Parts: sequence; structure tokens; C-alpha cells
Amino acid sequence: MDHGLQHRKKLAAMRRIQDAALDLFEAQGFDAVAIEAVAAAAEVSPRTVYRYFGSKEMLVIWDEEDELPLSPLAAEFAAVDPVTLLRGTFRAAFARMDEAQLRLIRRRVALVYRHSAIEAAYVLHAHRKSRLIAAAVGPLGGDPFRTEIFVHAFVGGVIGALRLWCHAGFDSPPFEYIDRALALLEQGFDDTDSKRTDPS
Repeated sequence: MDHGLQHRKKLAAMRRIQDAALDLFEAQGFDAVAIEAVAAAAEVSPRTVYRYFGSKEMLVIWDEEDELPLSPLAAEFAAVDPVTLLRGTFRAAFARMDEAQLRLIRRRVALVYRHSAIEAAYVLHAHRKSRLIAAAVGPLGGDPFRTEIFVHAFVGGVIGALRLWCHAGFDSPPFEYIDRALALLEQGFDDTDSKRTDPS
């Protein structure tokens, strides 16, 4: 069997299911929509929805990046200057996104921070991903403590940036918020650096 073709079909199905779910959540409210309604709208079985996503919250949280191997990201964390490399990676990734992709991010983030159950699941998902990244990176400079702290600070910084972006009404491209968060990790939190990272 062509595993590449199988993977592409799975991603296409997951995108279709997520799109149907977001439409329903926005129209009817997250709490009012059952998995069965999402399955019917996406023309799949409820079992398929659960198999791909596991929970209703993950219909919002899921991102195609979750399906990618961690090895490239682990290599960036393990670099001599990981924050600069990660900032460049994010900058390039957002530059490649078209308006449809950015709109999808806005829809998902808006739902995450509109419903406490989704936000809680999102934070837990991020924590699990942080642990996977830290395990893939290995001890930075031979120090596992340093690895854990850095990876969790990075992931937490991105989460905080997206939360602020949402509460600001998506007033600018998301990368601007994420880049400011990563700049703080890179430069520190004293007053001088804070002023330097604030574009206003």
C-alpha cells in the first residue's frame, strides 16, 4: 500500500471534518453540537471522528503540524542559537500561508479562547507536545533540566502570544505576536529589552 497516499487521504479527511466542525461550532455554539452532528455534516461516521480526533475539543485544536515528525524541530532546538533559528522558521512558515490558512488559524484560536474546556484541552495538548519535543531534542549541553525549561518556555510563550493576539481582535499578523514572545526569550525581560521588542 502507498503509505504516502494513505497519509494524504487521512489529512484530507481530517481537514474536511474539522471544517465541518468549525462551521457548526460557530453557527450553533460549541456546547450545543454533538460529535454525531459533525460526522453527519462531514459525511463520515462518528467512529471515524473519534478515531481521528479523540475528543470534540481536538476538532478545534488539531493542526496539520501535529502530523509531522518532530525531528526537524528537535534539530532547531538543539542548535547553538535555537531561538534565532526558531524565529526564522516561524517567519518563513507564516510567510508561506495564504489568507485561507490564516483565516483557519483565527477561527480555531477564537474558539479556543471563547470556551474554557477547549482552552484547558489546548494547554494539556501543548504540555504533551512539549514533553515529546524535549524527549526528541535530548539534553541541551548535556543538561536535561535546561532542555525541559527551554522547551516549555518556548511552547508557553507561543500560547501566550496567541492568546493576546485573540484578545486584541486579531489586529495584526499572528507572527508579530509570536516573534515578540520569542524575542523576549532571546533577549530577556528587563525594561530595555521590553521596549526594544515592542513595535509601538
